[in-house]
Amino acid sequence: MRQTNRFSTIRIVYILIMALIFILSNTLLCSLASVLIDKYICINAINIVFFCHFILLLIRRRLENKLPEYNYISYGKITFVVLLEWAITILCSNFAPNFFAPLIVLPIIASAVFDDSLTNSLSLYLVIITSLCWDYSVYMVLCYVTMVLFGGLISHFLKEGEVLQKLYGMVLLFSVTTLISIIFYYFNYLELTFSVFVYGLGAGVIACVVAVCTLPFLYKSVQMSQAIAYEDFLDEEYVLYNEIRKFSSIEFKHASRLSRLSKKCALAINANADLAACAGYYYRLGKIEGEPMIDNAIKIANNHCFPYDVIQILSEYGGIVSLPSSKESAIVHMVDSVVTKVELFDSDSMSSSWNQNMVIYQTINELSQKGFYDNSGLTMNQFLTIREILANEDILA
Repeated sequence: MRQTNRFSTIRIVYILIMALIFILSNTLLCSLASVLIDKYICINAINIVFFCHFILLLIRRRLENKLPEYNYISYGKITFVVLLEWAITILCSNFAPNFFAPLIVLPIIASAVFDDSLTNSLSLYLVIITSLCWDYSVYMVLCYVTMVLFGGLISHFLKEGEVLQKLYGMVLLFSVTTLISIIFYYFNYLELTFSVFVYGLGAGVIACVVAVCTLPFLYKSVQMSQAIAYEDFLDEEYVLYNEIRKFSSIEFKHASRLSRLSKKCALAINANADLAACAGYYYRLGKIEGEPMIDNAIKIANNHCFPYDVIQILSEYGGIVSLPSSKESAIVHMVDSVVTKVELFDSDSMSSSWNQNMVIYQTINELSQKGFYDNSGLTMNQFLTIREILANEDILA
């Protein structure tokens, strides 16, 4: 798929909010640790450099579709997680006893919206900044770094759908947090007391409580986005929806027909009907700005933060640059070809169902013979089902 301008006003605003979170949180952390002004300036310089690195890596991972549930991870969710990570870091550093801050939860929470590289980078950075502010000993730094590394591994268990896997993850989370805290405390002080075991058990319990309270909320947010993402773009009040209506009544009718028929065909073969409906409506989005139509469609869709799978279908418009790579893309391409061909004739020419059937069969069969749908994953039965639906549908309704 061609990559064009991926920056939108919404994303820029969220990036600025994240920058503000980094600056204010870093300042608060230094203030609580009574850091001198010269040291604060140096730490803030590190903060700025890391933030730039973090944002560039985030942009790269998003373009490469490496973020978990990449269709639904918005910059709003990322900003919320960044704020939550800083809040946990500040609370742990200020209130938790040395060696017993449950910083193991940092990579677990971050993994809800980041891939492994971003998760580990952000979590380790927060540990390093905290260590600089509070002048942690070497063993304390190693303790929290080890927690972060284990937390990144445990997060994969907690994200699994099976209850048993999640239970294993919680047992590991409790055990690892407790053991790491106690072991590194011993390395530092070469002694163990009953209170140390109590603090270690407390750190393990708190880590489990934080994970149980936050992860379901974050995952539910992603699931809700999956349910409503496509519907939002087809809302009659949505600005881009009305842009097509205002641009041309002919284009609006075509888009509406394409969306309706694509959804019906997708439902018939158990494909993603909402995706097909959304991509169908915006299939010729590039016409708003003219040629190059595909590039302009992708540009507009990116600026409005469309889901990746919708943009992918728009990039495959007409099979010009690339052939349909999914069932939904094949459906939209097939329906668009049929609707366009039927619309070229006047309603009188299509008054006979025999005439319409002949046009539809001829159009779809020609596309199939040219290999347009070879890479889409459509089976022969699914192809025939779609063809029959279109042949028996009142296209111009």
